[in-house]
Amino acid sequence: MKKAPKLKAKDVEFTMYATQDSMPVRGNAMSSGDAKADKRCEDEILARLDAGDVWAWAAVTVQAKWKGFIGDDSLGGCCYRDASDFMQSNGYYDDMRVEALADLNKVIEETWDDLQTLKRGSARST
Repeated sequence: MKKAPKLKAKDVEFTMYATQDSMPVRGNAMSSGDAKADKRCEDEILARLDAGDVWAWAAVTVQAKWKGFIGDDSLGGCCYRDASDFMQSNGYYDDMRVEALADLNKVIEETWDDLQTLKRGSARST
């Protein structure tokens, strides 16, 4: 049986979006051992959120898309200046693109296998 094709990054469209993370900021943003420093950090994040800054405490999703198929990877508890800060080289964004592409290839492989099974089944019934 022929295997499903494996896509590469150059073959797909990547998109990214961020929404406010529903995970509580307090107790999750920082755990330095210095309660005052932790509270200052949390207060800054909460003030940014109150001002409408999603990147203060974001849940980020990166999607790899190809011909109607989608693979994705998500990460919560992200605190960045903005999207370009998150997308800096050698950071989470690069890793998430790799994982989203792997997920897309898995979706395609599973669909391919299902279609091969369907094809074998219909060949027997004719």
